[in-house]
Amino acid sequence: MAAGARQALTACFWLSASVVSAHSDHAHTTTTNTPQVSGSQLTSELARYAPLVVTRITADNAASLIRQGPDAIGGIGDWFVSNGTLCAIISDVHHESEFSTRGGSLVDLGFCDREDEYFASFHDLLNGSRRLPMDAQRIETQLTDASAVVIVHSTQGTAKMQTRYTLSTQAPTELHIQKQLHNAPDLKFYSSLNFNLHSLEPFVFNSQYPARSNGFQNEDFVERGQSAIPEAARDADMIITPSPPDAVQSISYGWRMVKAERVDGEDRYSVPFFMLADDSSNAMLVLSDTFYIGDGSQIGWLQLPQLLLLDLGEDILETEEIVYVGRHGDVASITDQLFSDAATLSGEVSEPDVAIHVRDARGNPITHVRPQANGEFSLRLPTGQYLLDVVASAGRRLQKTVNVAQGDQFIPMLVLPPAPRLRLPQGHPMRLVFKGLNGTPDPNFTDTYTGFSVRNGDQNHTATPVSQVFLAGVDSDPNYIELAPGDYRVYAVHGLEHSLESVNISVRAESTTDLIVPIPKRQLKTPGYIAADLHVHSGASYDNAFAETERVRTFVAENGEVMVSSEHDIPVDFQPKIEALGVANRITAIAAAEITSLLPTALNPYTGGHANFFPYTPDPLAYRRGMINHENRRWREIIHDVKQREPEVVVQLNHPRLDMRLSGDTLPSNWSEIVDHGQFLDHMGSAGHPYNPHQPLHSSPNNLLIETDKNTGLSDLSFDLIEVINPGGEHYQERIQAIRQDWLSFVKQGYRLVGTANSDSHGSDVQVAVPRTMVKISDDRVPHFNQSEFLKSLKRGDAYGTTGPMLEVKLNGVSMGGTVQAERAQLDVTIQSVDWIPLNQVRLQVNGVTIEEYDLTPGKTEHKLLIPMEFDQDAFVTLEASGEPTPAYLDVYPGLTPYAFSNPIYVDVNADGVWTPPGL
Repeated sequence: MAAGARQALTACFWLSASVVSAHSDHAHTTTTNTPQVSGSQLTSELARYAPLVVTRITADNAASLIRQGPDAIGGIGDWFVSNGTLCAIISDVHHESEFSTRGGSLVDLGFCDREDEYFASFHDLLNGSRRLPMDAQRIETQLTDASAVVIVHSTQGTAKMQTRYTLSTQAPTELHIQKQLHNAPDLKFYSSLNFNLHSLEPFVFNSQYPARSNGFQNEDFVERGQSAIPEAARDADMIITPSPPDAVQSISYGWRMVKAERVDGEDRYSVPFFMLADDSSNAMLVLSDTFYIGDGSQIGWLQLPQLLLLDLGEDILETEEIVYVGRHGDVASITDQLFSDAATLSGEVSEPDVAIHVRDARGNPITHVRPQANGEFSLRLPTGQYLLDVVASAGRRLQKTVNVAQGDQFIPMLVLPPAPRLRLPQGHPMRLVFKGLNGTPDPNFTDTYTGFSVRNGDQNHTATPVSQVFLAGVDSDPNYIELAPGDYRVYAVHGLEHSLESVNISVRAESTTDLIVPIPKRQLKTPGYIAADLHVHSGASYDNAFAETERVRTFVAENGEVMVSSEHDIPVDFQPKIEALGVANRITAIAAAEITSLLPTALNPYTGGHANFFPYTPDPLAYRRGMINHENRRWREIIHDVKQREPEVVVQLNHPRLDMRLSGDTLPSNWSEIVDHGQFLDHMGSAGHPYNPHQPLHSSPNNLLIETDKNTGLSDLSFDLIEVINPGGEHYQERIQAIRQDWLSFVKQGYRLVGTANSDSHGSDVQVAVPRTMVKISDDRVPHFNQSEFLKSLKRGDAYGTTGPMLEVKLNGVSMGGTVQAERAQLDVTIQSVDWIPLNQVRLQVNGVTIEEYDLTPGKTEHKLLIPMEFDQDAFVTLEASGEPTPAYLDVYPGLTPYAFSNPIYVDVNADGVWTPPGL
């Protein structure tokens, strides 16, 4: 996960609060007035209550009931509800969620006849704090001739909430949600959070006064916290999230607050509520009372202090929400349902891959529509004058003013000027990188045409543009791209072993030309090693929407060979996608998952951190596809539980540091404010304190890492691997330095973790398969891949990490991870690189301390070193190679530098068969 995303995830949502209270061990699930539906009974059950169904998902009926799509996570034990049009799943109370060790969350929602699941889960937080989630305790259901209902009962301290999820035949595309919160006397406000981290782009809408909508232009609120409220809290009642344009089955969700009321016996009155949306989450902020000063339409600087004076007392807070669902990935599929009595405006665009923004006469965003595949579009609009703003590829726009009257209206075809086309080379895997020249901006090939942005103070952030195209050498590769007129340099790259080719081109208006660029040629061979990226994300993770098939294509383009998935809290196997794309001869996959702790608890004050587990075989019928509950637990317990189901599992500690700020022997006075919750060694989980690599592991608080479980013998340091290179964050070099220091401190004390290098790539804007881990294997041909041997080599440490240099390191013929029994030995080093990745230095270390630096001859692509060594006690030997990046290297690998590190070779001086660690 990228550093900024981790910070957004782990920052307190609004207010600091006490640690989450312990949950009842006696919580239970009940169901009333509802038959249980088995697989064999499903057809008759549907007929009996047709089309309404509500039931618990069991092993018997799961195959028929669980949802499908990129973000589907519901499974056996969860609760299924349907009206025949929409199908929804609410997680069981024992299935933890992102913000609670309990379930009871709406996790899946879509059309029953499609695999269109893009829904991000809901969470209720008291006073907006993730330390105060409403924790589900029991679930009941109701089924009548008119509706199917799931009822969740939740608590937090004395506070109690009942949430009713209702589907009916009268409103086939609406999920109604009613909440009742009481016994929360000190409540200032509560937030319903839609955990939409870097996934769907939100459109904030006011259904009563559409001119007050701010559309896709939003304000950051997760990172800025309470100070953002005056700007981020919008006078709106709806947040609409369309699926991305490349969705196989498109869908839109419209989350609307219908009303919020405070109830005192027979008396009730409305309380203010506000919408908040950014690129991390969407939220509804509901106040417990009205303001003393102000009409409730905004939270200005006069109202902000009043939040602290509000309380619910003995009263009840009631809300009614609706989630509208639309069959098309645009805003109009939701607003059409709100404007159902309005006239229909229809027309046609000369090409379909565009977005049409609709603004009122004052320029306020009203809605947004995407044409059908034939270019036709239609939407409903109230009477008035509107501006249609058509946004297309290559920077093209077309605007047209229309006047909508009472009756339906058809407008003539909207004709866009043709975009220049560039035909792409076919049949060869490569990544094409486009850089604008002579004032031409870099292109963006993943523009969704929404104009989505998030403002943070004076800065306005938009999605990272992607100026590269990925080819896997298969028929489904794109045949052409559309470019704005201008001058470009185009690079063709195919990973670290191939030549870097380039060509300068000029694109003119309305032209169609062929891109003629040399195919990258193999310059290096790495016999006996296979290229692996052990930390790869796609749209199955909750924090992005990048299609899994496209993720595979990017991996092939970069000449990666072993792809280990690391989707957050859900095991995924990319092998079916690899085979469907027709590239099984080029890459292979290992099913895996990244266990991702987001929840501060009494046991883990800053969360538990992140770790990859592979292989981790998905269970297609289980909740989160078989992911175990892991919040509020120590790594020693989690590792043990996964090993019970996956005996060969390899465990990698992911991105344990972000920078050097907490890596010193003494800490800054404000260290607790610097801790990054996603970096395990910033806080060591249950220790709640940064790891000190300068002090022994047996000293406090370091000793909590090696405190073993009396039954399993495992500790919180029972990882096999540690991710030394993870390019996320602003301080790339500093991050390597910090993690390397931690890693070598473990090795010095006898904890022989293996260092790895990975991309942590989440989308096409983040490089995949570089950094990479080169792993020793007897047959490095992908079709002959031996997973068991690969895992054993990794655990042994016969691997190295690289962003360019290729290593062969042996001490007396013993490779990395092995042990040499000798007082004198010869280190045999071969370092290779392609001609566009220069190297200038090698650093040799004994026991983590550099003892010699060697300057390399400029211009050479292969360097050999024979170094005699002597040892007077047991030791370990490591090596680093590095170079200065050229401008071309930075163009294709921005933010990286040429660097490689070896894993240790161990030296047993007295040949007693026992390696004695040197200590700190």
